[in-house]
Formats: sequence, structure tokens, C-alpha cells
Amino acid sequence: MISRLRESKPRHKNTYLIDEMDHSVTYFHNNYNKPISIEEHAHHHGMSVSWFIRNFKEHTGTTPAQYILSLRISNAQSLLESTSYNVTEIANIVGYDNPLYFSRLFKKQCGVSPSEFRRQLKEFEINDN
Repeated sequence: MISRLRESKPRHKNTYLIDEMDHSVTYFHNNYNKPISIEEHAHHHGMSVSWFIRNFKEHTGTTPAQYILSLRISNAQSLLESTSYNVTEIANIVGYDNPLYFSRLFKKQCGVSPSEFRRQLKEFEINDN
């Protein structure tokens, strides 16, 4: 009976864990455009890499690497929509030194290359007006 009660009790979230994961989310948002080492971040905060990744995924629904990638791609999409920067400049702004690698990641995430994404936006704006 005691074990059933333990299992049925809702687990209280560890405030330390929540604070650490929230801090990591904020850190990634503020630094997504710089090189980020998940290993260094975890060790800097006194966590093992596997513990950090597992708890970050539980907290956000995605791994730290995927989270950072999503931030970069989302910001790249915004830049493609709102600026006239070329793809190489946008790659650098969002944290990629290699524009070809950036384009491959962008296409994998969005289904189209950055140039095609921008072209489709322009076509949509023309058709919308």
C-alpha cells in the first residue's frame, strides 16, 4: 500500500532542476549565434552531459542541440523575411561559419533552401497583393 501511495503521488518538480533548465534556455536564446558546447555548458553548471541532455529534453521536449538548431533556423527565417542580407551573411549572423552547411541544415529543417524560402515569400507577397 505504501509503494502504491508513493507511485500515485504527483512528483514535485525539483526547483533546482527547473531553475537550471530555465537558465539554460535563456542562455541558448541569448547566445544561439555563438559557438555553444553542450558539454562545456553542462560541466560549467556541475552536471554530467547525459544528465543535462535528459533533463533538458524532459523540460523542453527537445535536446539542447535540436533546441539551438531550432533557434538558429527560426532566426534565419526571420532574417530572410525581413532583411536583404544574402545567405552567407545570414549564416554568419545565426552562428554558422560555413554557408553550405547552414543551407543544408536549413533545407533539412524547412524543406527548401534559404534562397528558395525567400523566393517563395516574395511570390506569396506578390500573390497576396
